[in-house]
Amino acid sequence: MRGKRFSIPLFFLLLTLMFGSHTLSGQPRAVRDLHYGEVLFHFYQQDYFTAITHLMMAREQQQLQHHTEESELLLGGLQLSYGMLDEAEQGFRKLLGADADPETANRAWFYLAKIAYQRGLYERAYTALQDAGRPDDPGKQAELLLLTANTHMALGQNNEAAEKLKEARAPEDLQEYLLINRGIALLRAGQIDEGRHVLDRLGSRAGGNEELRSLRDRANLGLGYELLRMGEAEHARGYLERVRLRGPYMQAALLGAGWADVELNHYRSALTPWLELLKHSSFDAPVQEAQLAVPYAFTKLGDNRRAIHYYQAAITHYDQEQRQLEDASAAIGSEAMLKLLDQVNEGTTGGWLHSIAELEDVPAGPYLVDILSANSFQETLKDYRDLGYLDRLLTHWQESITLYYEMVDARRQAYQQHAPQIRASLEQDHARMLAEKWNTFRDALNEIESDDDPIGLASSKEKQQWRKLQSIRETLASLPDSVSRRQKLQERSQWLQGILYWQIQKDYKTRLWNVRKQLAGLEDDITEAPHRHNKVSAALENVKSGFSGYDERINALRQRILELQPKVRLARAGAATEIRKMATNELEQRRQRLVSYRSQARYALARTYDQLAHSGESRP
Repeated sequence: MRGKRFSIPLFFLLLTLMFGSHTLSGQPRAVRDLHYGEVLFHFYQQDYFTAITHLMMAREQQQLQHHTEESELLLGGLQLSYGMLDEAEQGFRKLLGADADPETANRAWFYLAKIAYQRGLYERAYTALQDAGRPDDPGKQAELLLLTANTHMALGQNNEAAEKLKEARAPEDLQEYLLINRGIALLRAGQIDEGRHVLDRLGSRAGGNEELRSLRDRANLGLGYELLRMGEAEHARGYLERVRLRGPYMQAALLGAGWADVELNHYRSALTPWLELLKHSSFDAPVQEAQLAVPYAFTKLGDNRRAIHYYQAAITHYDQEQRQLEDASAAIGSEAMLKLLDQVNEGTTGGWLHSIAELEDVPAGPYLVDILSANSFQETLKDYRDLGYLDRLLTHWQESITLYYEMVDARRQAYQQHAPQIRASLEQDHARMLAEKWNTFRDALNEIESDDDPIGLASSKEKQQWRKLQSIRETLASLPDSVSRRQKLQERSQWLQGILYWQIQKDYKTRLWNVRKQLAGLEDDITEAPHRHNKVSAALENVKSGFSGYDERINALRQRILELQPKVRLARAGAATEIRKMATNELEQRRQRLVSYRSQARYALARTYDQLAHSGESRP
């Protein structure tokens, strides 16, 4: 049975890649297979769909001979990110043979443990972690120990989890994550004092980025509420006051601080954080509880008139909120919910939800903030996005099928147009003609060399000059002796012809060597020409027979696309239905909470009126 999808952060995939691209010594390995380099290019461009498809194709065609283990690790990480748990597990198990690289095997065991943990198979995850060796890298150590600790806590072994986290030596940016998990493990194990100490140490730190400051707020909030539960209101309030007033846990901290004051009978002090809460968004749970808490505090202070005023305001508030919830429930099945879903459709294969602020225009949006961070909601939403991308991709491919038909037709026409010319050229047997010309040139060169005739290798210009001088000499020789200057002109022409011959003779050896070299270089081509002639002839026949196969292949691809489209759309509709179901459940929980608060407010209002009547005061 296919496992549930889960979220894989980008750094998790990067660790996979970094590990797969290094030798045991930690030195980077050069990319030796072109197709693997192409996969890495798409991966680093965050085009994960193209990366995984090219990787699977290259593996199928055995084009990753120098990166077998690295490619399997990368493929497994990409499959995990797309929720292909079964496929990822099969790939990792292939890396666990007897001749497996130890470091590669350790990473494979780690990923198998992570798969089992996310599927809720905690015993199986624990077994896999026992086989995973301890990495040298501190960051990978921390990641391994954190998974091990979470597995222990899932098995109810909180003491073991705390001990594992105590051993962790993590980089600076991971230390606080380990601390908060250790503190929680200690509290669950009943080691209250030590757990408080760990969380207190974390909550008292300063500095860092927004994520770390929020983590500290969470530690202080959790510790404050735990102390409230234990009846230590004084200490609880101290931790709750540490929570930042502009952080994500501000409202819960203000609510808790007020209840801490109530436990100490400091009702007037409790009003300060509670009245502040009433200034914030009305759909937030702490604000809704404060609507009841404020008049309760006034009742305890004996100010029944103000209590009645705030109870009436609370009832009005709950009525308004209930009407808005009803509108939101109706909007979930309409375009408003689709607008929420469409916010994840931008881009191609990357990205998650946009900021929560962008949900303000959606009627149901403000009420769904609490479930946006839930893994199940995020994963289903990611499914919806990925399926939408696949649907658009299939539609694009379907539209492109026509182009493939046109390409094949164009090649057919080109073949029909050029094939007769090529056949005519083949029939002329150019290869034989070239061989005859080469033999003629070779024989001529041999004759020139045997006669030691430098004029035979003269340039065309030099030969023209030689012929002109020869013609002049013949003309002068035919003139009668009585012609004046005849003798002098004959001597001059003979002198010029001698100079020209000397120039040609000077370059004769060099020219002879160069021509011999050119002929030798052409000899291989002349010898190969008949083979090429035969190849062209065979290719000419094969091209025609190959066209028929393209049609069948294109038709098969088109049919496969047509079969996949309804399946993808059905799956996407199922994901949308599941998201709507989650949203409906969230709104129903909020509705029930409002009904409970409204009943309490009406009961408390009636009781306050009774108290007012018994005191003899007039009703406001």
